[in-house]
Amino acid sequence: MAGQTFAISADGGYLSIAKLSRTIRHAAQPLMKFRQFTRVEPGLGMGRGDTLNFNKLSNVVTAGGTISELGDIPETNVSITRGTLVLEEYGNSIPYTGKLEALSEFSTDNLFTVALRNDMAKVLDNTVATEMKTSDTIYSPTSASAGTWDDDGTPSTTATANLSVFHVKEIVDALKTGQFGGTTLGTNAGNPVPPYDGENYMAISSVKGLRGIKDDPDWEEAIKYADPERFLSGEVGRFYSTRFIETNNTGALSNGVGTSSVLGEALFFGADVIAEGVAIPEEVRVKIPVKYGRDKGIAWYALLGFQLIWDLTTDKESHLVRVTSA
Repeated sequence: MAGQTFAISADGGYLSIAKLSRTIRHAAQPLMKFRQFTRVEPGLGMGRGDTLNFNKLSNVVTAGGTISELGDIPETNVSITRGTLVLEEYGNSIPYTGKLEALSEFSTDNLFTVALRNDMAKVLDNTVATEMKTSDTIYSPTSASAGTWDDDGTPSTTATANLSVFHVKEIVDALKTGQFGGTTLGTNAGNPVPPYDGENYMAISSVKGLRGIKDDPDWEEAIKYADPERFLSGEVGRFYSTRFIETNNTGALSNGVGTSSVLGEALFFGADVIAEGVAIPEEVRVKIPVKYGRDKGIAWYALLGFQLIWDLTTDKESHLVRVTSA
């Protein structure tokens, strides 16, 4: 048997040097699909304070009609509600030493910048998702052909089925008519929600929620679009006047709620959903070195705000339906 072996360092293992790959692998990131649906408000910016109030006018209380030749034109009024958008600071940082930077074979700035940019995108996208989920209007599937509405912002029914084509039609019909069931608008004429792009509503769905719809033979694949160049980020298909976005961000939309985690959460909405205020857009900042250059760091920072525009309880109008479970 040979006297020298590679397995034993003293016999031969010291005759080679372990190599370091030049490829850096970064942790996988979830799909970030929510922020593309915000609308930036022009009234905020540097030197303009942290709060933007915006007014919302109802339709006229009493509709007009015919009048006699000598009669007076009827009079009516509108009601005004007010929404408020408040800016908040967001950020995160990675401090590091001058020694690490000097001895590392890789650019520490590049490595940490990628990690911080990923964090920045996730934080802001999740913030938009969280604001969307403050909508009062909720739908919970209870079978393949039934569901329950809630209109106070808190789901009271446990979902016992995943999304189906039936549920999509129920939700979209409710958006088209502005009537969502429950006690607030159940017997009153609602305000129809305008489609997101003038023709179609939008739906952001978890992977499981979208799977329930895709399993139905009526599902229309994205490839059948006449104009695929108009796809939004993450768009996977269209059905019943609705364009569907898929996300695997389970921190934003759960992939399993309800009985035996049967339901994948989703959001259905039309136009004018989330207002975004910007004083300082998100950016990467490098720390001014201290301790004679031995203490360094890199960070991301933003001064932003997001606000759901229409509130069912306050405005008697809702532009977003949450699909979830108690």
